[in-house]
Amino acid sequence: MSHTDLNEYEDLAQGIAGEIALSEEPGKVMKKWREKYQVPQKELAEHLTISPSVISDYESGRRTSPRVETIKKFVDSLLVLDEKRGSPVSRGLRRIVGTGIPPDILLDLRKFLAPVKARDFCDYLHCKIVAGKDFIEREIWGYTAVNSVAAILRLDVKQLLELYRQTVGRTAIFANVSTGRSPMVAIKTSQIGLRNAVKPALIILHGLDSNKVDIVALRIAETEEIPLAVSTIKGIDELVKTLRSFNP
Repeated sequence: MSHTDLNEYEDLAQGIAGEIALSEEPGKVMKKWREKYQVPQKELAEHLTISPSVISDYESGRRTSPRVETIKKFVDSLLVLDEKRGSPVSRGLRRIVGTGIPPDILLDLRKFLAPVKARDFCDYLHCKIVAGKDFIEREIWGYTAVNSVAAILRLDVKQLLELYRQTVGRTAIFANVSTGRSPMVAIKTSQIGLRNAVKPALIILHGLDSNKVDIVALRIAETEEIPLAVSTIKGIDELVKTLRSFNP
């Protein structure tokens, strides 16, 4: 592992550990990260040489306030197990966290091993296509799902641009939106002064009615030639669960 990779690894580990330690419900955060890394309780327990019931107790809140040493071992185990699989989760997270983007803004991300039709992905997420229908047959190579409100409020322009760079050729999924205008304007603005486009191949909005998408958002999708869809899945937890069950 290079010096740069080691720094990014440490930044990622510290970001995850910090979120757990500072949370009022650390068990829920531990569960979120375990599921994001797609590590079963049994596999994690075997790596930590503890009983799966211990992990279950932390995640359910039956055991409260995990010690710093416990959190560190938990996070290190997730990263090591992911590394054994080729680091599919950490690699994407490290690129983003290395720019100063807090990991909790990311709901989930994945790179597909083979391309998927945008239309098929939309169907799986129960989407209604509201703009850019002429481009819905293009291929996508993964997705990045973010908490839209947190991203807009907490990231500066440079960080937003870096976030969108991670969605080139992929789907950008914005959860917790009210009209869809803010993320679409941000994508439009991020193109200013660039020679090469750094925009998603598909955008999915979540958390609003398809009839309430802002007219400006619709126009940006058409002019930027990006298919825009609205997922009807209820709740962010259910959205993430559905994303993780998708098998290209």
